[in-house]
Amino acid sequence: MYIDNGKEQGQIVPATDNKQRIYGYIKTNPGSHLRKICKELTIAIGDIQYQLKFLEKSGLIKSRRIGLYKTYYTVSILGERDEKILAILQQETPRDVILYLIENPGATQTELVHHKGFTAPTINWHISRLIEIDLVYSCKEGRFVKYYLEGNVEDIITLLKLYHPSVWNKLSNRLAELFLDIASQSRPGRDSDVKDDVKDDINELADKPSTAEGR
Repeated sequence: MYIDNGKEQGQIVPATDNKQRIYGYIKTNPGSHLRKICKELTIAIGDIQYQLKFLEKSGLIKSRRIGLYKTYYTVSILGERDEKILAILQQETPRDVILYLIENPGATQTELVHHKGFTAPTINWHISRLIEIDLVYSCKEGRFVKYYLEGNVEDIITLLKLYHPSVWNKLSNRLAELFLDIASQSRPGRDSDVKDDVKDDINELADKPSTAEGR
């Protein structure tokens, strides 16, 4: 027996409980790796490995090795950059580094260490991985090495909004506060119109339709 699960490009997923659960999890959590799927679904790792192989062989999902992990996606996820971003967003520490750089472009390793409370070697390891997969680049400015996000930041924001809405909501609130502070400091003595303009810009970004929808 077969059933349509979410009409993923009109494809059909076998109506076996674990297959359905694994496919559904990957659809809502693209970029997850084997052990995370196992932990979240509490299914034996051997069964998950078997079902993943079946789903991939059937053309319902695909995989990509990113860093230490083999990560899984539905076939609707298009583009290597999106796959890399989604994989990183599934991992807490590198995701936090990415979010920090959205808010603080040009941050140094020391600033990241203070933000996360980790040792410098740990942060350096994560930064090196992000540079290796072309999501972050470094630039030496004077005595300091500063880090920036590679490519269009909107790619990351779009995927955050789609697959990590609670994370995006917290980030957008912090960004709104940050821009309001900047506006207040850069325009002393002006009225509140500038703050209203900043709020409108943040709301427009939050409401902007995602280009990834319907993939």
